Amino acid sequence: HLGAHKTASTHLQYSLRLAQPALMRGGVFYADPAQLRHPGLPLTDALATGRREYLDPVAKRLAHARALYPEVVLSEENILGGTRSSRICGRNGFVYPTAVARVRRTIELAGGGPVTLFLSVRDPAHFYVSAFALQMSHGAEVEFGAYLADRDPAQIGWTGLVRRLSGIPGVARVVVWRYEDYAALRPRLLARLLPPALAAGIPDPPPANESVTQAGYEWFVRRALNDSDIDLRLLVRRARNRFPRAEGHGPMRPLDAATYARSARKY
Repeated sequence: HLGAHKTASTHLQYSLRLAQPALMRGGVFYADPAQLRHPGLPLTDALATGRREYLDPVAKRLAHARALYPEVVLSEENILGGTRSSRICGRNGFVYPTAVARVRRTIELAGGGPVTLFLSVRDPAHFYVSAFALQMSHGAEVEFGAYLADRDPAQIGWTGLVRRLSGIPGVARVVVWRYEDYAALRPRLLARLLPPALAAGIPDPPPANESVTQAGYEWFVRRALNDSDIDLRLLVRRARNRFPRAEGHGPMRPLDAATYARSARKY
């Protein structure tokens, strides 16, 4: 399960993590960022650095998992790449320009195919805004315009990404759905991702992440630009707490209505 970023990946991962004991009993080895970003199974570090000190433990752990379990499910949106402005879209216009190399390496580390890839896509304008909000929460970005870097916020080549992923050796198929349909499709997605008997027992917890609202974003930018020494991560948390959705503040919308409409049509 590749994500993409900001397409309810965290919700799906948390759901599966809650059911992890049942999955293991049912013959499914499951790992998500809670394991894949830590020393015991450092897939993220392996993909980022290519160093043997990370590659070897990942290959060994996944070989052990494949020897013990009929099914191996890995869920990590950073397999596709990162969401920094310089990495999310390459000079050739490809979204996640390093995705093919990273997915290919992951398949190799897992012992080869056949592999089914699961990918959620999202309306481009909303995807860019949410990816920016993620980087903002990491203290890496302040203004949306600078993050966008002259890209067209209504255009993302999701079809091109799927075509590139489909051509990777060992990939048997790619299952794609719209983030906007996630709630309705979730039972069917789980039935594709897991053995049917296990899919029915996966819990459905409430949504986990709440992004900054438009009022919070405007407040954040004013203070960030007026104080170059401020801790941006702390400032984002304060913006969330000061202007929450629960008090009627609307979602972040740094683009004009015409751009959102054009993005929806292209999507």
